[in-house]
Amino acid sequence: MSVFAAFYSRLRVQATLEMQTALSVGARLSLEPTGTDLPVVKGPDGLPFIPGSSIKGAVRSQAERILRTVNHRPHLWACDPFADPCVSGNRKTELWQQAERQNRQQADVIFARSVWEVSCTACRLFGSPWFAGRLAFKDAYLVNADDLPVITQIRDGVGIDRDLGAARSGIKYDFETVVPGARFDIEILAENLEDWEVGFLLAVLHLWEEGTLPLGGKVTRGPGWGVLREVRLTRVRQEDLVDYLIQGKTQPVAPEPFLQAFQEWLKKEAGHA
Repeated sequence: MSVFAAFYSRLRVQATLEMQTALSVGARLSLEPTGTDLPVVKGPDGLPFIPGSSIKGAVRSQAERILRTVNHRPHLWACDPFADPCVSGNRKTELWQQAERQNRQQADVIFARSVWEVSCTACRLFGSPWFAGRLAFKDAYLVNADDLPVITQIRDGVGIDRDLGAARSGIKYDFETVVPGARFDIEILAENLEDWEVGFLLAVLHLWEEGTLPLGGKVTRGPGWGVLREVRLTRVRQEDLVDYLIQGKTQPVAPEPFLQAFQEWLKKEAGHA
């Protein structure tokens, strides 16, 4: 696959996530006798952080919602990976048999290309059982711990009786949250994306800049809402790779050309529909 076999470009997205409400990214039950029922995940230094998997899940979820709304098949859409995946088991078997009939010696290459061609946009960007994702989300670490009066707080929670719509007796628990005002470094790496794909990613992240992309658990009850600030883009292209490897040079880039490329690509796809 050409998108994996060679280096064409790497885009680095850096930003600061400032929490406007508390943040609940839970770990396992506390091992301390007096610990909370649901602590936040912490690093070896004892400070909370946001796992890259949590960030990726939130961004992918929003991306899939947008893709299903736009739904310009076969190039801009999202499958349901649980109920109706773009490459099901039967479809995989069918594609493999076709590849073997076409050229047994090159069946692996033909099969990989065929799977890529029928994969949805979300699976191409974020990954699937058949391909690695081209977007990598790093763990986000707290950067202003010294500026916060406290870093975490314990909140009370109760189980709800769905029939009565009220608190259910005997089901009370507590959980830990990171306090509002906490700031985390966000970093996303995009490998070998076309300009319109970068534009689509930035369009999704725009929801976060507006504070409408929740993160973590219990978001319907308040926690998890923050604003993405100071978004910065740097890129390394194929022709700049040697300079990057030897001198670490990267090129700052503006988001507007990528957003424009996505907008133009959308118009083109709509015209073909």
